[in-house]
Amino acid sequence: MVYAKKVDRVMETKKYRVYADSREEASGVPKILESLGLMVIRRQLEEGDYLIPDNIIIERKSSNDFVKSLFDGRLFEQAKKMSSKYNNIIYIVEGDFRKSLLFYKNREKQIQSALISLVLEYKVKVLWSLDQLSTAEYIESIARKSEPSKEVNESPILKKPKINDNRQWQLYILQSFPGIGEKSAEKILEHFGSLEKFFNSSLSELANIIGEKKASKIKELIKLPYKKDAKGNSSLENYYSKD
Repeated sequence: MVYAKKVDRVMETKKYRVYADSREEASGVPKILESLGLMVIRRQLEEGDYLIPDNIIIERKSSNDFVKSLFDGRLFEQAKKMSSKYNNIIYIVEGDFRKSLLFYKNREKQIQSALISLVLEYKVKVLWSLDQLSTAEYIESIARKSEPSKEVNESPILKKPKINDNRQWQLYILQSFPGIGEKSAEKILEHFGSLEKFFNSSLSELANIIGEKKASKIKELIKLPYKKDAKGNSSLENYYSKD
């Protein structure tokens, strides 16, 4: 039965996580991904539009924007940034690429040369998509074929909230702990009422909310003495690029 096949597909993919930039919501792709059974975690990503935990970054572009950014250099700047952090960079170009080329007549050779440079210099993969559904199906297939991480640290790709948004700061701080996502952070704040009470809580009290394993890890981190990096590096960027 068709329904049974759809259920099987959802059961098969639900263990895979995809991080979607919150600004992608308007495209409808995140909701399509959820309908395909993927766990979609919405964040403001520093780079790209979608991140798959196996170090795969995906940028979705309309065919018009893709061609335009080839000429103005934006695409190369973006690819250079992403290549310094991620092993696999994928551009999904959405729409009629041939139609977009009509605005650049007699410049086909330049476009070919730019595409070759993009692929060879920055190891970028380019996929052609008809529409949002096709894009979502690409992302779903990539997620399923990649190795799912046993534990995914959600915090490195969080963008710092605005300084006057205290609630977002509270959630941001809590989500920096391993295993704490949006829902767990909300539960913690609803229970304790403040970050101070959270930090001063007992292990058993915290375990009642998020489970003993996560609570033990958090308490261990809170009590752990700080050790300076052997190289004197205080930047977290090197750690972020591993996720």
